[in-house]
Amino acid sequence: MYPYQQSGGGYPYQGYPPPSSNPNPYPPPGAGGYPPPSSNPYPPPGAGGYPPPSSNPYPPPGAGGYPPPSSNPYPPPGAGGYPPSQGLYPRLPEGGYPPSSTTSQTPTTSAYAGSTYTPQRSPYPLAGAGGYPPPQGSVAYSPSSGYPPPQGSVAYPPPGGYPPPQGSAAYPPPAGYPPPQGSVAYPPPAGYTPPQGSVAYPPPAGYPPYGSAYPPQGSYANYATGAYDQTNTFGLGGTTQLLTPDEVSKACKKLRDAMKGLGTDEDALISVLGKYPPIQMNQISIGYKSNYGKSLESAVDSETSGNFGKLCIALSKSILDFDVYCLHDAIAGLGTDEDCLIEILVGRTNADIQAICKAYKEKYRNSLENDIKGDTSGYFRRLLVALIQGNRDESNKQYDVKADVEALYKAGEGRMGTDENVFISILCGRPDVHLRQVFAQYQKKYGHSMEKAIKNEFSGDIKKALINFVKSITNRNEYIAEQFENSMKGLGTKDNKLIRLTVRYRDPSIIKPIKAAYQTMYGKSLKKRIEGDTSGDYRKLLLTCIGEK
Repeated sequence: MYPYQQSGGGYPYQGYPPPSSNPNPYPPPGAGGYPPPSSNPYPPPGAGGYPPPSSNPYPPPGAGGYPPPSSNPYPPPGAGGYPPSQGLYPRLPEGGYPPSSTTSQTPTTSAYAGSTYTPQRSPYPLAGAGGYPPPQGSVAYSPSSGYPPPQGSVAYPPPGGYPPPQGSAAYPPPAGYPPPQGSVAYPPPAGYTPPQGSVAYPPPAGYPPYGSAYPPQGSYANYATGAYDQTNTFGLGGTTQLLTPDEVSKACKKLRDAMKGLGTDEDALISVLGKYPPIQMNQISIGYKSNYGKSLESAVDSETSGNFGKLCIALSKSILDFDVYCLHDAIAGLGTDEDCLIEILVGRTNADIQAICKAYKEKYRNSLENDIKGDTSGYFRRLLVALIQGNRDESNKQYDVKADVEALYKAGEGRMGTDENVFISILCGRPDVHLRQVFAQYQKKYGHSMEKAIKNEFSGDIKKALINFVKSITNRNEYIAEQFENSMKGLGTKDNKLIRLTVRYRDPSIIKPIKAAYQTMYGKSLKKRIEGDTSGDYRKLLLTCIGEK
């Protein structure tokens, strides 16, 4: 019976250690084991081991090793090595590098005497091949169509060194930029100058350093009047004279000094914000942020309040930004300020409308048309949507005046009910010159004005919008003068409307005929009207804006 078997058969006992009662334990005594008893150690004495006893070292003396003893150094003397001693590989041509002689640079056998190195033809470069750059007129490395290519092909760098000879194509040209007349090169000396009439980026004089102003004189003359790029007789161009960088810096410093520290110098603010027309105020706003790292709008907002603060903030914006802000404010929240929508959108040029729609979409991530559709209804919505398409005919194309007069009459007074679509189509699609002829012919034929016809046929917001439209086309200066009056008549002052009108039409060349129209219509000056309805710094700033200090 094996020592691990139990009596009685069956599978052997699998446990370890075996029961102590087993007379034959596993492993049997003396069967060895690991490690063996110390009486028979492993490895046996004298069996070696690693490392071997010092009496028999490894490697044995004289067996070599690395590095070998100094008596037999590696590499052996004269075997070469790297770098070789003078005269060995590679043998330098006389004259240094690049070599000037035509002697082959292939190492000679004698140069490697006593060495196991077999000399090869050197690939770098053959003596007499020139070097870099090769001598003028020579064939450079490598002879087998290597570098540079044969004459007539395009090479880099060109033969003759760098820059290439005059007349060859190179980058950059030998004398910099501009290139010879008629050639095209990059970059221009002092920046890229675009064709006349375009907007340069960056501007020719570069962006202003700290303490200077932007934009440079001669650029960004659009949006000067609030009727951007006007092509009719109203506010033609407005003020187009830009401030010099020094003038902008002085204005920015004056604004900064007025707001820093404790308290605010309101008179200093008024002397800058109310003095400059929109195009120059745009320069100052941009220059202020460039100089002080904070927008003028936010700086003014933190230092002013009330209606005075509202006007200061509005003057810190461009006319375009302010119109966009007002339109969004008229639509957002509960209710709609229809008067604001009519005031801003009626009587604008196509260029105005297109600029407003684009800026609105960029700022609020939604189209102005969608917002108007969502906040208005009926024919008033149709009229506003038609206006913001910005595709009125502004040409001098001749239309049939009599036909349009008859169409308007039959759509309104000449029938039961009103065909609003005919009015919207004609008024929003025809040129101003043609419509003035239509209005005059209508009054002559039917004995009353187009304005009265609209009052008889329409009601609500559509009525107000169409009447404003007719007035703006008939005489725009009188229409705006009436808007000023509407902002102040009755109980209280519609300050938001007064601020919008003042900011939009404050350019001296625009406000002057408006003030004259106001005087004619109401028998008193606009200055007197404002003085009677406002007070304090708010009144001072309003009067300064309209040129009435």
